[in-house]
Amino acid sequence: MTTHGFLRTAAPEALALMFSACDQDRPYTLFDVRDAHSFGHGHLPGAISLAEHALGEWLANLPRAQPVFIYCGLGFSSQTFAKRFADAGFSEVHSIDGGFKALVPAFKEARAAAFEAAPAAQSGAAA
Repeated sequence: MTTHGFLRTAAPEALALMFSACDQDRPYTLFDVRDAHSFGHGHLPGAISLAEHALGEWLANLPRAQPVFIYCGLGFSSQTFAKRFADAGFSEVHSIDGGFKALVPAFKEARAAAFEAAPAAQSGAAA
């Protein structure tokens, strides 16, 4: 769903987009906009902690065509940051609905599915 120039993206869909980008060697940036304490207690692999005071530097230095994914605790604060990226001309900005609370189970599910698929792919390659 497009809102104010950015996309509100469900956690499983956001992960699928990030995994696809990795598979295609396309760079993207994943920001965690929760407070430093929350970030320190757990975050998604590859996530960068983004505080409001550092936003201007990221807006100035990231390539505008590179996808940006942003999450917070529940999916509300990330929309504020996503709007700032969209307003700065970034072409693909995702605010992850449900935030970290939704991403953790979606990530665990995606990881489990990948492990289940791995033996099948290996046995198919050996045949």
